[in-house]
Amino acid sequence: MNRTSWAAHARAILIALSVVAAASPVWALSYRAEYEASILGVVVLGRASVQGAVLNGRYTSAATLRTSGAAALFDQTNITANASGVVTPRGVGWTSYNLSHAYASKFRRVSMRRTGGVTQASVTPRYWDMGVPPATAAQRNGSYDPVSALFALGRLIGQARACTGTVGVYDGRQHYRLSVTPRATGTFRGGGYSGPALSCAMRYTPIAGFSDMTPAARARIPVATAWFSRPAQGGVAIPLRIIVPTPIGAAQLDIRSYRYAP
Repeated sequence: MNRTSWAAHARAILIALSVVAAASPVWALSYRAEYEASILGVVVLGRASVQGAVLNGRYTSAATLRTSGAAALFDQTNITANASGVVTPRGVGWTSYNLSHAYASKFRRVSMRRTGGVTQASVTPRYWDMGVPPATAAQRNGSYDPVSALFALGRLIGQARACTGTVGVYDGRQHYRLSVTPRATGTFRGGGYSGPALSCAMRYTPIAGFSDMTPAARARIPVATAWFSRPAQGGVAIPLRIIVPTPIGAAQLDIRSYRYAP
């Protein structure tokens, strides 16, 4: 595999592995988790973190991702993203999202706002194409931003204490669906967490705004395995481990530190 192919694979793996979620009901809480991404369990690709808080029915959440180890030899990727909105008994309502993405000596900034059920996005520099087919207004307006989508999905898991839930996502160009279904229950120990856990099958389904929507491209999308903490009824489901099959081996995101304060 040449350097260009390795860089492309490493970046795709890291972005996929940055699916780290946290969620909450309306009461006050704060959380922070640190993760390490690797391939084959030994080659370090990067590190990620997620943190946030909920107070008086409003939430804020932020995530970071940075390449390191072997991946940094070929490609430097640095992602920071944050979102905010409201949490009600009916669900999560996002209002703002901001992302900064530095990669391969390039930089892109995405800013999205949602007001009155309408999503407006500003992307700098603009994408040279919006995919075939592009996301429609209905798809944009009916979706979460990427950070809030994971927040909402984790809340569904926490409420049910089970791997159940589906959310639609729009990132300024692409519209896709994330869903989880049950695999197993057990006990997880590591990264500061020791207790009951849920093993979920996590599926990523592209819908609009992608350059390649052929059946062959869809067939290559792997099903990830994600372990979440199993909280008390209505609590927070924190991701503990995510495993994604890739052509160059299993890529894995493991929790390294964990803090949760209800």
